Amino acid sequence: MRCNDLPKIAFDLQYMFKEKPRIQSELGNQMQYVISENFDSRTPLHINFVNFPNTDDSRKWLEKSVGFYGGEYTHQTVLPDFTPKGVRETFPDDEIVYISRHAKDTLDGPLNVGAIALCVSMDTAREALGAARRGRIRAVRLPIQRYVKWQHGPMYLPFPNIMRIIRQVHRSGGDWETALLSNISKRHLITPEEKDQEAQMEKTNRRKMRQREKNELIKTICEATGHL
Repeated sequence: MRCNDLPKIAFDLQYMFKEKPRIQSELGNQMQYVISENFDSRTPLHINFVNFPNTDDSRKWLEKSVGFYGGEYTHQTVLPDFTPKGVRETFPDDEIVYISRHAKDTLDGPLNVGAIALCVSMDTAREALGAARRGRIRAVRLPIQRYVKWQHGPMYLPFPNIMRIIRQVHRSGGDWETALLSNISKRHLITPEEKDQEAQMEKTNRRKMRQREKNELIKTICEATGHL
């Protein structure tokens, strides 16, 4: 693979339709954003949805999650493909890595892989790692702990954020630190001390606002009654 080639993307749906309806809806919304942003991107990724079952439930999910998205660069876009094949069957000639936050190896530096697989789940039961092992695909984690001091909440990134990170890393030639910091919510990155300072500042601002409103009310009453 040439260094300037974008890796192909495989969204693995083997667990998606085992999730509860609420989770399926949330994941569907994320896929909708992924596809929409890919349509509008100057550097669209070649996206495949693999292990897609041919069932009524999956077709209904597909109708809700995938529609038409216009954009200035639609003539450059690569439309997503849906296939019942697995990751390895879909990309038999490519070097593949499977993203799992529980993997031992870390993906870092320029994106010199042929394809990247992502498990469409909330990964609460290490589904991604299990899928990688069953598919005999090398599991790797994003280098979040290497470049980011994660302070609050589970270390989970929505799929649209992951796609933005991949594009940004590709454009920069391997700058993961900038890509990660640009696409992780700041609420995950602030320290407890910074969080307390923000809360105190908000409290002070609310107090000042209430005092200002009280002063304006007193002034209005005085003007109305002639007691200036």
